[in-house]
Parts: sequence; structure tokens; C-alpha cells
Amino acid sequence: MTPPRPADARRAARTQGLLVLCRVVVAVAVMCAAYFLLPAKRPDDGTGVLWLVLMLGVFAAVVGAQVPAIVRSKYPILRAIESLAVLVPLYLLIFARLYLANSLHDPEGFSRPLDHVMALYFTVTVFATVGFGDIVASSQSMMLLVTTQMILNLAVLGLGIRLLTSAARRGIARRGGQPDLGDRDHPVI
Repeated sequence: MTPPRPADARRAARTQGLLVLCRVVVAVAVMCAAYFLLPAKRPDDGTGVLWLVLMLGVFAAVVGAQVPAIVRSKYPILRAIESLAVLVPLYLLIFARLYLANSLHDPEGFSRPLDHVMALYFTVTVFATVGFGDIVASSQSMMLLVTTQMILNLAVLGLGIRLLTSAARRGIARRGGQPDLGDRDHPVI
């Protein structure tokens, strides 16, 4: 069997890229729809930490499932990009949901009560380390939750990206070093 021509390989990679884009758009749309449409439940006293641990455990399980999928993928770099493009919004929506639920439970926990949009906005400003100051944590428990997010942001950005890129490299090595676009002169990585 003859190997595919570089033009055919690039065309296949572009097609895969479009499929990845479509899957990311659909996944993020479903996550956002769930975030905005499902009613926010007020956490009972003391369960905020349990929900945080549970949601971050689910997040870690999803990350853990992505690594072998990236390594086995025919297009490991595209798969790593797809994973990152879905995992970052998932991570942000987890914290936005926690902030929203806590604000409903204790409206004094922030400088103003949060709705869905404001909770997501606050989460993204913390993640991006912008911190405009228009919304701030007012209670010690919310300050601790925001501090937890800031520490985990470093892990998600540093370790998460490193883990996914490492998996992509292992996937490329497993395929014999062939870059995703089938063009040795212009590799994707």
C-alpha cells in the first residue's frame, strides 16, 4: 500500500480540523446551555466544599480520559487542542456555578449578588488574572474559594497544558514521528 500524498494528507487534516472545531462548538454550547438553563441550587451549609471536590474530581477524570485518547489519536495535536478547548470552558463553568450557588446562598459573599452572567464574568476575570475589582469576594469563605481557584488556575494552565502537549508528542512518536498535516517541512508543533 502506498502512503498518502502530502496534498491528500493535508486535506484529511483540514477535514479533521473542521470536525474538531464543530465538536468543540457543540460541546461548549451544550455546557453553556446547561449552565444557563439548569436552575442554580443553593448549597446547603457545609456542602460547598463537597461540591467543589466532586466537580474537580469529575474534571480530573475527564482530563485523565483525554490523555490516552490523545496518544491513540491519528491526529494527536488536533485531539490535544480539542481537549484543551473543551476542558478550559468546563473548568470555568464549574467555578462559575460554585460562585453562583454560593451567592444565592449568601448574597453578602460578594460585593454584589451574582447572577449567571456575573458569576461567569467573575470567574473569567479571576482565571485571566485581570481582577477589575467591580466584583470582589466579601466573606472569608468566598475569599478562600477564589484563592483556591487562583491556585488551581496555575495547575490547569501549567500542568494541564504540559500534560496534553506531552500526550500529543507521545501520540506523534507512536505514529513514527509523522506530523499531523503529513508535511515534514511544516509540522504543526
